[in-house]
Formats: sequence, C-alpha cells, structure tokens
Amino acid sequence: MATKPKRTAQEIAARKRAMTRALELNSERRKREEELTGLAADFLMTRELEADVRGRLEEQIAALRAQAEAECVRLREQGAAVVAVMVARGEGAGRIAGRLGVGVGEVRLLRDEGAVRGQAAGRRDGRGGEVGAAVREGAGPSGAVVGVAGPSRAPVAGELGPV
Repeated sequence: MATKPKRTAQEIAARKRAMTRALELNSERRKREEELTGLAADFLMTRELEADVRGRLEEQIAALRAQAEAECVRLREQGAAVVAVMVARGEGAGRIAGRLGVGVGEVRLLRDEGAVRGQAAGRRDGRGGEVGAAVREGAGPSGAVVGVAGPSRAPVAGELGPV
C-alpha cells in the first residue's frame, strides 16, 4: 500500500497563498461584475429617458402640426372670402387669377369653397350669400378689412393715422 506523502509547511503555505489569491480574484471579479451591472442599468435608464423625450417631442410636433393646419384652414377661408368679394363685384376668374398671381383653377376652387361656406353661414345665422359671408369673415391676413364698399386698411398698434 502506498502512503501519501505528508505535506510540508512550504506546501501548506503555498496552498494558503493560492487560496487567498483566488479569493481576492473572485472578490475583484464580483466587484467588476457589480460595476458592469450598474453601468448596464445606467445605460438602460438613459434609453428609457431617451424614449420618453422622443415621445414628448412627437406629441409637441403633433400639437404644432394641428395648430398650423388649423391656421392654414383659417387663412384659406380668408382667401376664399376675398375671392368671393371679387366675384360678387363682377370680376371673372381669369382676371382675379391674374391680379392675385394664382391659377384660374385655384380661383375657381376658392370661389366654390367661399360659396359653400357662405351658404353654410347663411343657414346658421339666417343671412346668406358669398359677400355677406366674406364681410362677416373680417379682416384678411394683411390687415385689410374686406367689405362691399372697398377694402380699407385696419390701423396697426403704434402706427400713426393718415398724415
């Protein structure tokens, strides 16, 4: 039977050093894993915050787009009201188009939109007609007050009257 050789003090000390070193390495590895886990959590949190910011941005863009669309509709209605007044004064679509610098088709489209809106306004308030609707629409984007008697410029704040 073979006997196991006894360990010497040097071997025991070497084993202790190896175990101590292994524990240190495991501790360092664990610490590094914890740091990496923390960094990964930070990264994931920034991604979530980025998605939140993009979501808010998309909401703001949608709100601005809706606001701009509403403003465009309002301005188009004012343009149609001006065309309606010109038509009511007996101007033809070709002459109106030339004066406004747009195509005849657009003038006709605006004229028809103004007529439809004028009829709808007449049903709402009992008054009808394109001219009445155009006058009720108020001032155009340039500040000109549209009326049957002719356009006049509305005074702007801080502006002097006729000299």
